[in-house]
Amino acid sequence: MPVTIRTPDGEMSYQGLDEVRQALTTGLVDPTDQIRLSETEPWRPVSEVAGSRPRWRWKEHFHWYILAVVLVGMHLTGFGLIWLLVAVGAHALWRNTMRRGPRGGLRWW
Repeated sequence: MPVTIRTPDGEMSYQGLDEVRQALTTGLVDPTDQIRLSETEPWRPVSEVAGSRPRWRWKEHFHWYILAVVLVGMHLTGFGLIWLLVAVGAHALWRNTMRRGPRGGLRWW
């Protein structure tokens, strides 16, 4: 069943409501444009007939627990790296001060 849409630029014709919904999704048709399903029906807004433009609701798709796990992992990794650097540095200093050089002195190399 052909569908006619009236926009400020002119009139367009589509094969059916599925094409109108696709045009609405891509932005070719605004929800405020007028639509007529047949010649006998009055003009109505597209949003009444085909629905409004679908929106991505980020709150429904955003996984807070993944963000929490990533942040905790970064926090623990940061502390782990700091402690690793402290431990390696302390070991290197201790080893250098406890080893004796070739002539009985301290070895700093």
